Amino acid sequence: MVAIRKNREQVTVDGLSDGTRDQLYLALRLAAIEHHVETVAPCPVILDDILINSDDSRASAALQVISELAKRTQVLFFTHHRRLAELGMKAGAQMIELDSAAAAIA
Repeated sequence: MVAIRKNREQVTVDGLSDGTRDQLYLALRLAAIEHHVETVAPCPVILDDILINSDDSRASAALQVISELAKRTQVLFFTHHRRLAELGMKAGAQMIELDSAAAAIA
């Protein structure tokens, strides 16, 4: 697998930055999940801190895609990064803070 840069340079996966490589693998996983949802059945999707190597622009783009997926199947997105939670809410996510939820039960 190779990536093609804007200047048409081809780069192997090991030549990509951590953030770009993470985005590539996330795109492939989301494509497989979307295909499963469309052709087999909806399934729960659990994502845990998948955007920690992403800048705000990439994280926002990924969260928009995840938000669209959440319209067709259940998605749980876990993060301890406040900024990712804020970007998620801008993309339409409902946020539940587990610390607050745990305190309410106690």
